[in-house]
Amino acid sequence: MARMKIYGTPTSPPTRVARIAAMEFGHDAELCQMAWRVTPDELYKLNPAGRVPALEHDGNTIYDSRVIWLYLEHLGDSRPNESIRSLSGPDCWREANAATLCYELLMTGMVIRGMEEEPPITEHPYLARCAERRLNLLRALDNMACQGWLVEPATFGLADAVMICATDALVGREVINIYDYPHLAGIRMRYQTRKSIAVTLGEYYPDQKGGVPVH
Repeated sequence: MARMKIYGTPTSPPTRVARIAAMEFGHDAELCQMAWRVTPDELYKLNPAGRVPALEHDGNTIYDSRVIWLYLEHLGDSRPNESIRSLSGPDCWREANAATLCYELLMTGMVIRGMEEEPPITEHPYLARCAERRLNLLRALDNMACQGWLVEPATFGLADAVMICATDALVGREVINIYDYPHLAGIRMRYQTRKSIAVTLGEYYPDQKGGVPVH
């Protein structure tokens, strides 16, 4: 069987979610660097939407990190971490809501970064709308985490992974002070040494552009 491959970049939060999923379900997935700024034609061939991540495995190509997580959860040879939380578990609807908010947080960051790149679109009302949405999402997620967890204590799941990936990018790029959201900060601190989180952490810095370097 061919080795599992995940296409994307180390600093792409959705790609990181897919990589975390692979590790949490016991798979050694190869990261194949691909980004629309560098390899647009190849990316469109892989995924008609022109977006990362995409997972290749056993003749299947799976798009979107949420679907990749579900695919790996149901894969016959997966060996999930004992603390991993099923997407179809007893808290599935809270998980779905929390994950949706976390994905929206992730997307607002991507839109804002894109609109601020050269040539910038700084006056468009959608830019202000995204910044407003990001603030409201952070507040809503912090409120959801007021008991010390997003979905269920002593477990780890998709919502936690997406929240950490989204906020790591915002913190690393100095967009937010995570301690303005103390409950989210607590969850992040709890999981920062988890292997899948530590190993997949990319390098973030202010004014960072996406993509991979051209060799």
